[in-house]
Amino acid sequence: MDLKFIISSEKENIETREWQTGHIPRKLWPSRKAKAKAYKFGSGYSWRVITFECCDLDCRVRILLNEQKQIFRASIGVTENGETKLICDYEFHASEPGWHCHARCDDIAELDSLKTRFGGLRIPKAGAFHRRTEFIFNTQPIDKLSAFNCAIKIYNICATGDLL
Repeated sequence: MDLKFIISSEKENIETREWQTGHIPRKLWPSRKAKAKAYKFGSGYSWRVITFECCDLDCRVRILLNEQKQIFRASIGVTENGETKLICDYEFHASEPGWHCHARCDDIAELDSLKTRFGGLRIPKAGAFHRRTEFIFNTQPIDKLSAFNCAIKIYNICATGDLL
C-alpha cells in the first residue's frame, strides 16, 4: 500500500478537530521518538487535524497555516504502533516557487517513521516550472476555510454530512 492507494481509497470514521494555535498535542500526531519542537509552532500558525480510517490503517492529516506569511502545509501520515509515518507534505509558501509536495512513494510498510522528507521526492523540483504560483483554491484567498477545503480535496477526504 502506498500514498496513491490511500488517496484514492474510501475513508471511514472521519473526525475533524477545530482550528487551534500553539502546541499540537502529541496524541494527535503520535510519535515517541519525535522531539518536542516538532509539535510547537509560533502564535502566527493555526493547525487542525483530521483523522480517518482507510484500508484498515489509522490515518491523519495535519493542516498547518500561517495566513500572514502565506504558508500552507497539509501533511498525511499513517499511525502504526504509536508512531506516525509521514507520507506526504503538500505545501505552498509565498517565499518559494509555488505549490509542491514532498512525497514518500514507497510501500508504507517499508517507511521509517523517523524519516520525514528524507528519501522522498519533491514534486516538482525546486528549479522546475511550477504551474500554480499563487494560493488560490476555488478562487478563495488563503484562510482557514480555503486551507481546510484544499486539504480535504488533495487527500480525497469526503464524507456525508458537514466536515466543517
